[in-house]
Amino acid sequence: MKKYSFLVFHRDYEAFLLKLREIGVVHIIEKEGAITEAIRQQLQQVEQTDKLIRSLEARGTQPATPAVVEDASALNDEINEILSAQASLVQRHTQLRKEMAETAPWGDFSAGIIKKLEEKDIRVRLFIASLRSWDPALVTDYDIFEISRSAGLVYFAWVDTGLPFPEIDADEVKLPAHAVSELETLKQEVEVEEARLNDRLNEIASTSLNALKAYRQQLLQDAELEKAFSTTTSEAGDKLRILEGWIPAETTEVLNRFLDQEGVFYLSESPVPGDAVPILLKNKGFASKFEMLGELYSLPGYKELDLTPFFAPFYTIFFGFCLGDAGYGVLMTIAALIARARVGKHLKPVATLVSYLGISTILFGLISGTAFGINLYETGLPGYSRMQELFVANGTDINSLLFALSLMLGGIQIIFGMVLKAANETVQFGFRYSLGTIGWIILLVGLAAVFGLNSYAGISMDVLRPWMYAVLAAGGILVLFLNTPGKNLLMNLGIGLWNSYNMVTGVMGDLLSYIRLFALGISSAILGFVFNSLALSVGTSIIGIFFMVIILVVGHSINIFMSGLGSFVHPMRLTFVEFYKNAGFSGGGRKYQPFRKLT
Repeated sequence: MKKYSFLVFHRDYEAFLLKLREIGVVHIIEKEGAITEAIRQQLQQVEQTDKLIRSLEARGTQPATPAVVEDASALNDEINEILSAQASLVQRHTQLRKEMAETAPWGDFSAGIIKKLEEKDIRVRLFIASLRSWDPALVTDYDIFEISRSAGLVYFAWVDTGLPFPEIDADEVKLPAHAVSELETLKQEVEVEEARLNDRLNEIASTSLNALKAYRQQLLQDAELEKAFSTTTSEAGDKLRILEGWIPAETTEVLNRFLDQEGVFYLSESPVPGDAVPILLKNKGFASKFEMLGELYSLPGYKELDLTPFFAPFYTIFFGFCLGDAGYGVLMTIAALIARARVGKHLKPVATLVSYLGISTILFGLISGTAFGINLYETGLPGYSRMQELFVANGTDINSLLFALSLMLGGIQIIFGMVLKAANETVQFGFRYSLGTIGWIILLVGLAAVFGLNSYAGISMDVLRPWMYAVLAAGGILVLFLNTPGKNLLMNLGIGLWNSYNMVTGVMGDLLSYIRLFALGISSAILGFVFNSLALSVGTSIIGIFFMVIILVVGHSINIFMSGLGSFVHPMRLTFVEFYKNAGFSGGGRKYQPFRKLT
């Protein structure tokens, strides 16, 4: 990145900003307090419009011939009014349902007739009594009329002509404001209005969505322009304007040519320690699809290694390990490839990423021998039957190997992270600052090699012992005495001993964390097996097959969702905690966002 400072005469400043926006390479350095209340309101309006766009997209309407939208602001207001009206109608619908439930036991009646009776001093009063206290003889002895019975209650009316009310254990209730038929009419009117509003929203979604998106972009563009004005410094009695920004080093030639043509005075300089340099990731191909995952945690600091291309292969492997079902992987891959052909440009990287994860799941499903919860090692399929015989002959099974593989992958990623940490320290501070980390790499790799050769290659410890001592000596000197350049040996020894305690306990805890890869994979397989067993237990009759299909579809859908969620989250946790920690990742970078034209 290069830092630029522009000095522009105040009368030319607006035209300069508009042209600078056309080039679209300068990340403007915002000064404190640049976001005024007016800009904040503009950004809030952008966010509200964004929500409207997402709600319209969620309706799933098919695109139609675009409508001519003369005033997108009015369209935005209309959508807000419709959504507000819909919320009111939903509330009204709920009130009507409640009122209908309360009125239903009284049946249909005429409020007009009841009012005329009241004018002649004849009142119709309504009561509710429990069925146990109800005496049917009351209907014949008094001016009482049973209306209905429901849930152990009797609903009745008493015609009050001035005579005393009989002694009945009953509660009087208020006469309903509307009859059932009137409430039904009101409900139909609400439903008609809801349908009309829904049709209008569907029409907007199919014909005017692009216009609304353009309006949103225009709002954001206007807000960014106002922000650029707000972050400008005035000098020389308000006659000069000073603006600062960052640009990628490879675009300096284009910007310099523009500035020279416009006759703008500018200064260009390289970043110095302490500068808040924006971060522009430059990954391509496979690794670029994982940038969205890395940004969930943090962007790297300036001059810090971007770990995206280094964690991407591990994340892909870990996801497949956790889900570990070849059948689920096939479904994921097919769904992702279909989605990639249909979704917009901004979602294609997501679909591609899912296809990578699906392929990894297929591979690990074939290794673990699981497809839709079926244990392939017990099916007698060629290859799997032979592998099962080898497992039995060697007194092991696939689960024991997967358990060991999870720890092995964890150890590899931890060591790889330390190698990256050493490289990062060398780039940022100098080679001597990486000697302590290199010492730990020598110790961990060397000791692992010694014990591996002894345990699996059968090489005697008498042969390996000199090599082990050499590893301990070389690594120990680097770890204990060369860990912090610039300090004396005693100080380094104390720091080295403290770091050794933290490293040993930390690496053991980090390594054990990778057991989750095996645990999630085995739990996914077991849950799929359980759903298969439930489906087979319902029998083979027509009804049994019907319920079998339902259990299989619903059960495996639940398993794909739950296991997929775990497979997404836990490898991310291993990346952001164990791997980033051992790689010495600091982060805290701010994304490069150039001032550019959006419409």
